[in-house]
Amino acid sequence: MLKKVPERITYAQEKLIALIEQRKLRQWCMDNALNHSAFYRIALGEAQPTYRTVASTSHLIAPIEWLFFTDEKLPFSPKIVPQWNCEDTCAFVIKHKNDYREVAKRYGIGENAMYNLCVARRTKPGLTFIRECCKDTNPIEFFTAGNIRETKMYEEGFYPDRGDIVNMLENPIFVLSKRQFAKKSGNIVGCPVIAQSETGIELKGLATKGFVVCEDLRTFTLGARARPKFIETANEKLIEKTLSSVRKIFED
Repeated sequence: MLKKVPERITYAQEKLIALIEQRKLRQWCMDNALNHSAFYRIALGEAQPTYRTVASTSHLIAPIEWLFFTDEKLPFSPKIVPQWNCEDTCAFVIKHKNDYREVAKRYGIGENAMYNLCVARRTKPGLTFIRECCKDTNPIEFFTAGNIRETKMYEEGFYPDRGDIVNMLENPIFVLSKRQFAKKSGNIVGCPVIAQSETGIELKGLATKGFVVCEDLRTFTLGARARPKFIETANEKLIEKTLSSVRKIFED
């Protein structure tokens, strides 16, 4: 007989409880090399899930479903990913190796704690912290390795490529020059992104919100105090639209 179910459960607990009610949890755990007793207790709220718990089931239950209760709306669409080895370095840690201080301030946690996570890599992210990051970060970044390009840009130094949106001196810039130009000249060419513009190109389908001001094309010199911080890369359609707008300005 199923013990008393907590009044408030996460989406992940809901799935585990359904397996219990169907008398399938034990077989599910056996099939996936998971500890039946541990997941039974987690389902009923007798034990708390950990980063390792979520990592071990990331191919079965979307990580975000461990973070939010069923009476809450999910900020991102639930998505399963390949089973994650929590001893590996996740995309979030790679991305924030150099700006961990800013991240610590953004989420209101200690700078030392963020240093231990993103630089020294002595600790693993807690689920409370990952949930807090869901304000602007998809939690799958904590359960995927990130692509080769991201690893290189954060571990070996970053030179923006055309279409990258970067943070330069706390201002978002839409980059139009190519990476090779940045490496050779130490400069990047791009347009600022601002919150509102009647003539700018709106950034649609991206995490970054605002408008690219093509009329304000600038050259930015890279230096110790002016290193670009990668935000994201625009799609080809948006890149071409921005380039066409800039070309038209020069033609006129």
